Amino acid sequence: MADHPMPSEAQLEILDLLWQQQPSTVQDIHDRLASRRQVSYNTVLTQLQRMAKSGFVNRNTDQRTHTYVAAVRREQVEKRLFNRLADTAFGGSTINLALRALGTDKPTPEELDELQDWINRQKK
Repeated sequence: MADHPMPSEAQLEILDLLWQQQPSTVQDIHDRLASRRQVSYNTVLTQLQRMAKSGFVNRNTDQRTHTYVAAVRREQVEKRLFNRLADTAFGGSTINLALRALGTDKPTPEELDELQDWINRQKK
């Protein structure tokens, strides 16, 4: 992932769909995107072609209908995006970014337990 450019917002949306269901055809992805917003089939195809060239997705051409799978893991992309946001908007402080993110929603008891477990592991 370090060799890849950052995915655009449109590419992130496609990656998210692939992480949820893969392999997927262009038509599968188009149908799922079209349920959210107006987008043409050709736009989805063009994005997938660019993403294949950039190494974000792999295309299987063994069958008449090509299928796509994510070539990068969600965790890799999330980490790069998180670090980029921390560097550009929070002076490099991931803790400040996390605190800001935590301050916007009321966490569930389970989420608080998970956070407390993380804090306890960091103290060791």
